[in-house]
Amino acid sequence: MKKVETLRQLQLVGIYIYRDLLSACEKNGLKLYLLGGTLIGAIRHKGYIPWDDDIDVCMSRTDFNKLMELTDGKISEKCRIINPADEKDFKGYIPLAVYENSSLLSKQFKEVEDLKIGISIFIYDGVPKNALTRKLYFMRMYMLRAEHALCRADFKNVNTRAAKLMGPILSPFYNPKNVYKYKNKILKWQQKYPYDKSEYVSTNADKDSWKEVFPKKDFEIAAEVDFEGIRSWAFSYYDEHLTRYYGDYMQLPPEDAQIPKHSFEAQIEDEFVFEE
Repeated sequence: MKKVETLRQLQLVGIYIYRDLLSACEKNGLKLYLLGGTLIGAIRHKGYIPWDDDIDVCMSRTDFNKLMELTDGKISEKCRIINPADEKDFKGYIPLAVYENSSLLSKQFKEVEDLKIGISIFIYDGVPKNALTRKLYFMRMYMLRAEHALCRADFKNVNTRAAKLMGPILSPFYNPKNVYKYKNKILKWQQKYPYDKSEYVSTNADKDSWKEVFPKKDFEIAAEVDFEGIRSWAFSYYDEHLTRYYGDYMQLPPEDAQIPKHSFEAQIEDEFVFEE
């Protein structure tokens, strides 16, 4: 195993995983979209935001389940999907596509976890059509995610001001072993409103999930974008979504905010070639 020395090297591993995941989806007629900062990078930079250290993608629950059924998570010779619902020892609730023969030490968590270099797959599920019911649903999801974080996170290395302020105060009251209990509750509540029967959809996995709610019919229409020279896809309303979520997303943030989100130490098999 060799050390991943630079941010660009980590980005190149992410690109390798993304290519394999995208290929597996396209071979099986499934939609895979860029999301979050990765989508901003595609629109603004035609690739990574220069200081970004990961890739975020998304897909519908229906397509994700089909992908798992068709591949059993083995998307290529080198890469596989970690499905939190199937891997009981995995503490997260967001699926990951990972490079199998790699390791990652993240400083986000209070306990050392056996992690691999990967990209996050955010799953779009249904949400209530009624505004009040939807608000109550997202409040419940927010509380479950907060309790999950209080069991798992190292609050010296988190991104939000509220987490930095309240996390150290509340986390001593949460047993790290209960992280699985909250993970399973989140996975259950994410699917409370089935994707196939819902008119509106969202990831249900973020504190601002309400900003990601759009009609399912629009989510299922793909728009072509370029990411690191790879023909990629976004949902049709990506401009409206990014504006709602980030404001003027074409404007660069202040220089002091142009830093990687995560602290990491990573290794990958010696045979891996960091190719541009």
